[in-house]
Amino acid sequence: MMRAVGRTLMYAPRSGGPVVLRLVVDPPNLLLHFAEGAGLPDPSGLLRGEGRRGRYVCFGALTAADYAPLLALIAAATGSSDTAREIDLGHKPSATA
Repeated sequence: MMRAVGRTLMYAPRSGGPVVLRLVVDPPNLLLHFAEGAGLPDPSGLLRGEGRRGRYVCFGALTAADYAPLLALIAAATGSSDTAREIDLGHKPSATA
């Protein structure tokens, strides 16, 4: 059985440079891929994967206690705490949106 290809949204720093984050929408999974995840500090153990460079976080496995460590990972990956604050992890879209 062949899987359908999901969608990927990419984030590169505003100052330019390579893509540092990818949001991979591949139902039923929603993954945040960190291009240089292997080198990021991850004391909470959120990052998954065994690649030489990249690592990912599966949003379906996160709890409320994981939000602050995830924002710290995003800030470390992007080099900016402002970018991490722009992401509303508590957002719940309405059924009519």
